[in-house]
Amino acid sequence: MDIKPNVLLFSIIFFPTVAAGLYFIFRNWRLIKGASAWEPETSIPFRIKSVLINVIAQKKLMKKPIRGIFHIFVFFGFLVYTIHTTSQIIGGLSGTYEFYLPAFLGETFLLFYDNVLDLFTLLVIGGCLFFFIRRYLMLAPELDRPSWQSIIILSLIFALMCFTLLETPAKEILHSESGSTFLRTYIISIFAKYSPDVVERIFLVGWWGHICSVLLFFLVIPLSKHAHLIWAPLNYWFLPNTAPGKMSDMDLENAPFWGASNVHEFTWKNHLDALSCIECGRCQLRCPASLTGKELSPKNIMIDLKHSLVEKMPLVLSKVKEGVELSAISESGEGKVVDSYISRDSIWACTSCYACVDACPVGNNQLDTIFQLRRSVVLNEGSMPTQLQSALQNIETQSNPWGISQDKREEWASDLNVKTMRDLFSDKEGSESKEPDVLYWVGCAGAFDDRNKKVARSVVNILNAAGVDFAILGTEENCTGDSARRAGNEYLFQSLANKNIETFTKYNVKKIITACPHCFNTLKNEYPSFGGNYEVVHHSTFIQDLIEKGKVKLNNSADVTATYHDSCYLGRYNDNYSNPRDLLKSSGVQLKEIPESGSNGMCCGAGGAQMWMEETGSERVNILRTKQLLSTSPDKIATACPFCITMIGDAVKAESKSEEVSVQDIAEIVSDALIVEDKKGSN
Repeated sequence: MDIKPNVLLFSIIFFPTVAAGLYFIFRNWRLIKGASAWEPETSIPFRIKSVLINVIAQKKLMKKPIRGIFHIFVFFGFLVYTIHTTSQIIGGLSGTYEFYLPAFLGETFLLFYDNVLDLFTLLVIGGCLFFFIRRYLMLAPELDRPSWQSIIILSLIFALMCFTLLETPAKEILHSESGSTFLRTYIISIFAKYSPDVVERIFLVGWWGHICSVLLFFLVIPLSKHAHLIWAPLNYWFLPNTAPGKMSDMDLENAPFWGASNVHEFTWKNHLDALSCIECGRCQLRCPASLTGKELSPKNIMIDLKHSLVEKMPLVLSKVKEGVELSAISESGEGKVVDSYISRDSIWACTSCYACVDACPVGNNQLDTIFQLRRSVVLNEGSMPTQLQSALQNIETQSNPWGISQDKREEWASDLNVKTMRDLFSDKEGSESKEPDVLYWVGCAGAFDDRNKKVARSVVNILNAAGVDFAILGTEENCTGDSARRAGNEYLFQSLANKNIETFTKYNVKKIITACPHCFNTLKNEYPSFGGNYEVVHHSTFIQDLIEKGKVKLNNSADVTATYHDSCYLGRYNDNYSNPRDLLKSSGVQLKEIPESGSNGMCCGAGGAQMWMEETGSERVNILRTKQLLSTSPDKIATACPFCITMIGDAVKAESKSEEVSVQDIAEIVSDALIVEDKKGSN
C-alpha cells in the first residue's frame, strides 16, 4: 500500500489520551494508598497462582457457566487483540500501515494468529450481544438500569470488533491477497465489487476507527465501574493467603485506629476492593439480608466505599499535606463514611455468611469492610443494637450469651459420668496417668441451651460407644468469642481467647473436637494468631473417621428422608460439605438435596452475632431458608451447627410443620442409629 498514516495527527490523538488515562489511574492509586497501611503476607508463587486461577482462568465467573463463557470470550478476545492493537500503535507512531508484529514470527504463526484473531472477533461480538440482551432486554435483576457506563463500554467493544472486520479484509485486498482466513475470504467477496479507492477508504475507516475505539476505551475505563479491568488483577495479586473464616487481626495496643468509620481509617486493600467492584450484583443475589428486605446490600457497601474514597480522600490528603494529624481528621468527621455513606442498619444486618465474598468475581471481601465498620462503632462509640449489648454483657460477666451462671456449665452432663480435665489433672498428681487423647469442646449452646444439650449428649454417646478417651473443661470452658469478635468487640474477643489458650496450655491440650462450627472456626483459624495452635476437628469429621475405622457401627436400615442444611461456618468458611452428608448416608438416611445447597447454600440467619439481635425486614432469614429446605418434603432437616438447629427449628414451628418434619443435628441421627456393642469406654 502507498498510503501512510499521518504521524502528527496520530501523536496528537494518542499521547494526550494515554496521558489522561494514566493520570486517572495513578490518581486513584494515590487515593487508595492514602488509606491505612496493610501488609500482604503472601509469597510471589501464591500471588501468581491467584492471578492465574482467578484472572486468567476466570474460576469464579464459571460458577455461572453460560455467563462465564461469554465473559471469557470477551476477556480472551482482548488478550488476543493486544498484539493487533500494539501493531497499529507502532505503525501509527512510525508512519506505516504495514507494521504487523505476527509477520515477524513467520508465515505459520501469522496464519495461525490471523485465524485466532478472526475467531475471537466473532466470539467477542457474540459476548457483547449476550450481555446487551441480558442487561437491557432480559433485565437481569441484580443489575442497575439504566447504566450509561455499560452502554458506552459495550458499544466501544462492539465497534472495535466491527472496525477490525472492515480493516483486515480491506488491507488484504489492497495487497492483492485472496483472503488469509475463511472470514476474510467471505468479506473480501463482498468488498470485491468496490473500486480500489473505496476499499482504501474502508481500510482507513477500519484502521482509525480501531485506534480511536481503543484510546477512548482506555480513557473511559478508569472513570467507570469497568475500572475492574485495572484493579481486579491487582486485587487478586494482593489476595490474602488466610483461611476464609479468619477475621483480620487487630493490635489493640498499637493500631492507629480501632476499626474504620472514616475514609482514611480503612486499609488500602479495602479501598482496592471498592475500586475493583464491577457492580455486577452477584453478591447481592446471594446475600440473605438483601433477599429478605434488609437495608444491607454488599454491592452498595462497595459502591458507597468507592464514592467515599473518590469524594473524601482528596480532602483528607490535602489536610495531611497541610500537617493535620489523621487522628484530628477523624475527630473532625471530615472523612466520615458511617452515616454519611453507609448506614448503621446495613452494618448490623450482615450474617457474616461469606456468600458475598464467595460470589464476587473480582476478589472483594465485603465482610472485612463491614467488620471494620462494626469495630469502629463498637470500640470508639460503644454503639450497637440493644439486644446485642445484653448478649455481650452476658459473655463478659458469665462467659456465655445467655447470662447463665458459669458454675452450671457442667449440668448438662451431670448423669453421664463425663470426665473433666480438672478432675483428671488433680488425679494425675503422684500417678502415671496421662491426659486424654481428645478435649471435647462443648460450647455455650451445648452447655446452656436446652435444645442443644441433646446434641452434646449425643456426641458423648457416640464417643463412649467408640471408646474414645476424652474429657471436657466443664466450668473452665469459656465462650470462644466468635459472636463478640463479629459484633465488633475485639477487646472482649481477645480477652476470651487469651483466657482459653491459658487453660489449654495448663492441660497440655493438643486435639479438640466440637459440634459447633463457630467454635470450630474460631479455635482452628483465629486462635493461632494468639499462640493457640491445636488440631481442631468438627464432630462430623471426627465421627465419620470413627465409622471408617470401624469403631462405630450403625444400623443403616432407617426408612427416612432428610434435607441437609449447610452451616456457613462449616461449609463456605472451612470447605466441609461432604462429612455431614456421609454421616447421614451411613445412618441409612436418604438424602434429598435442594438447589440452594453446598457452596450455594443460604445462611440460617444467626451468624455474625445475628443470633442475639432482633431481625428487621419484610421476611425473616430463617423462614426463607426453611421454606427452601421444606421444598423436598423431607422427614428430617439435618444440621451440624447449634445456631442452625435453633433457627431452623424455630422456623419449622412457625411454618406449622413440626409435626411432620423434625430438625436434628447429625450427631443425634448417628446416635439414634448406633449399634451398641458390649464395649467398655473410658467415660
